[in-house]
Amino acid sequence: MINPFAYTAAGLAIVIAGTLHYLLGRACRRLTRRLPIQNRAGATPQNNTTALARKHATIAAVVLMLQALVWLLALSFASDLTPPLRDARAAILIWWRAGISAPLFTIGDTSYTIVDLLVLPLLVCSVLLAVKIVTRILSAKVLPVLGMERGVQATVTTLVRYALTLLGLLVVLQVWGIHLQSLAIGAGVFGLGIGFGLQNIANNLVSGVLINLERSLRPGDFINLGTFSGTVERVGARSTEIRTRDRVAILVPNSKFLETEVVNWSHGSPISRIHLPVGVAYGTDLQRVRRILLEVARGHSCVLREPRPDVDFLKFGESALELELQVWIRDPALKGIVRSDLNFRIYEAFRRYRIEIPFPQRELHLRRSAFPPPGRSATPPVTAREADPAFARESAATPDPSPEDPVDERIPSEWSDDDVRAAAERLRGPDGITIQDRRYLWTAYPRAFIGSEAVRWMMTREHMTKVEAIGVGERMIALGCIRHVLDEHGFRDGHFFYRFREDELALDAKPTQVPGRA
Repeated sequence: MINPFAYTAAGLAIVIAGTLHYLLGRACRRLTRRLPIQNRAGATPQNNTTALARKHATIAAVVLMLQALVWLLALSFASDLTPPLRDARAAILIWWRAGISAPLFTIGDTSYTIVDLLVLPLLVCSVLLAVKIVTRILSAKVLPVLGMERGVQATVTTLVRYALTLLGLLVVLQVWGIHLQSLAIGAGVFGLGIGFGLQNIANNLVSGVLINLERSLRPGDFINLGTFSGTVERVGARSTEIRTRDRVAILVPNSKFLETEVVNWSHGSPISRIHLPVGVAYGTDLQRVRRILLEVARGHSCVLREPRPDVDFLKFGESALELELQVWIRDPALKGIVRSDLNFRIYEAFRRYRIEIPFPQRELHLRRSAFPPPGRSATPPVTAREADPAFARESAATPDPSPEDPVDERIPSEWSDDDVRAAAERLRGPDGITIQDRRYLWTAYPRAFIGSEAVRWMMTREHMTKVEAIGVGERMIALGCIRHVLDEHGFRDGHFFYRFREDELALDAKPTQVPGRA
C-alpha cells in the first residue's frame, strides 16, 4: 500500500538537499571572492597568488564534501521511506560488497581485493605526509636550537627524510601483506634494472648521499663549475641547484661534482684574494704608484685590512712595467663587483695624478737636418688639445707628479719609540680625536678621550687592524704619552677615559675622583 505521506517526505528531502547544494555553492563563490590577498613579508607576488589559490581550492574541497554529505543523508532518508528505493539500495549494497570483497589477484598465499588496492595509496600518502611533517619540525624547531650550521642542518634533514621514508614504506608493505622474502626478489629485479638502464640515476643518488655526508658542498657556498659560477641553493637527492649571478637557476647532476674539478670559494674559510693587474709606463715612480694603489684598496669598504693589501712588481713588459694589486675580501660572491669598483678607482686615481697607462706601440726614429727647411720654424707646432683653454686649466690644477718620499710599509709592531710618539702627536693633533671634559657618575674628568674612539681613529687614519691599534696604544702608555685617568687600566678598546701627557701637565690639579671604572 502506497503511503502518500512517505513519498511526500522523500520528495521534500530531495528538494531540501537540492536547495542546500545550491546555497553551499553560492556561499563558496562569495567567500572566495571576498577572501583578501595577504601580502606576506618577503614573499613575491607569485607566492601570494599561489597561497590564495590554495585557499580557494581548500574551501572548494570542503564545500564539495558538505554537498556530498547532504545528498547522502537525503537519499538515505528517502530510501528508508519508500519501499522501491529501499529494495534498490539493498541490491546495490549487496552487489558492492560482493564486488569489493572478491579477490583480484594473489601474491604467494595472500589474495588482494579492491579494498586493498584503495588502502595501499592511502597508507603510502599517510607515510609521506608524516615524514614531511616530522622533517619540517626537525629542520625548523629542533636543529636550529642545537646550533648546527645551515649545511649540517640540510644534511641531517635529508638523511632523516630518506631513513623515515624507507622505514615507513617497509612497514606499509608488511601491513599490506608483502613480506621481506618477496621484497628480496623485487630488489634483485630492481638491481638488475639499475645495472642496465638506471646507472646514471643510481650514480646521482649515491653522489648526493656522499656530498651530504662529506659536506664538501653546502647551501650558501659560492662555487665555480666549468664555465659558470654561482651560489649553491639546495643539495637534492639527484641534482644540486645553483643560482648564478644573473639569477638563473641551474640544476647540476650530483655526479658532476665528484667527476670534475669544483672550485669552492666558501669551503673552510670564505676569505679570498683578488688579483688586479696594472701596467704603467717606463720611467714612472713605482713607489708613488704603489702608494696610490694601496690607498685605493684601503678606501674600499669590502677590502679587508687583515690580511693587508699588497702590490707585487711582476715583470718588465714590452710596453709597460707590470704590477699587480692584491686585495682580500670576505664574500667571494662580490669578487666581480669589487674588481670592477677597484678598476674604476685606479683609473680615476691615475688620471688625477697623471700616471700614464701605456698601450702597445712602436717608436719610429727619423733623422732630420739640424737646420729647418726655409719657411718652417724649429719649434714644434702646438696641437689642438694643447691650445684648448680647458686643457690649460686642467694642467694648472693638476699637481706635477714630482717624486715623493718612499712609502713606509712597516707594520706597527716594527715601529720605533719615536714612531709611536709621532703617532701620539697625530692622535692629539688638529685631525685627531676629540679631547673634552668627560663625566662618569658624579665625577668629571677634564681633557680626556675615550679608548674606543682612539682605536677607531688609528684603524681609519693609520690603516691599522684593531689588534695593531691596541698594541700601539699600550706602547703609548708604556712611553708615558698617555695614561688612564685613574691609573687603573691599560689601553683597551672600550669606554675608558685616557689623557695625554701634555694635557696632564696643563692641568693645575688632578680632580678628586670616585673609585671605580671610568
